[in-house]
Amino acid sequence: RVRSYFSKDIAVTRGPLIVKMLSEFDTIDHIKTDSVLEALILEAHLIKKYQPDANVAQKDNKSFNFVVITKEDFPRVLTVRSRELLINNPYDIAYSFGPFPNGGQRKEALKLVRKLFPFRDKCVPASELKPNQKPKPCFNRQIGLCPGVCSGEISKEEYAERIHNIVLFFEGRKKELLKSLEKQMKA
Repeated sequence: RVRSYFSKDIAVTRGPLIVKMLSEFDTIDHIKTDSVLEALILEAHLIKKYQPDANVAQKDNKSFNFVVITKEDFPRVLTVRSRELLINNPYDIAYSFGPFPNGGQRKEALKLVRKLFPFRDKCVPASELKPNQKPKPCFNRQIGLCPGVCSGEISKEEYAERIHNIVLFFEGRKKELLKSLEKQMKA
């Protein structure tokens, strides 16, 4: 990726914002990560922190994706476009991570995170069902991607631990995440 910034036709292939950015620095630093997924999360974190013009300027009517975690008893983990967050935010958000300029990378990252820490996205928690409704596992529960929020198989406390792990992961706090997982494993 870095090499792509040094091609001779950079102005044509990447545009004037990138050319301007390249003219404003004379050194390159790097941060080593253990995986491509960690690199993607770190990149999104740094883009959010520094908001470089070349990354946040929108070139079309689309907007970047964010991963958000809602403020609920059983929080949902969702992908939301920044435009939706700014214009008609329908969510009470506890955490947001991003922006993820590349939707495909964000999708792959979330897919991996969901395999490690199954989470709720759309299903209704069993605790919110009407008295005459029987809890029923959602499709994602049936394939192991939801921990059973919909069928009452996981407590609020256990689910909160899972969400805490997801937050640590997206914040790039790997050492804390590993300590948390080790503690949970021993328990």
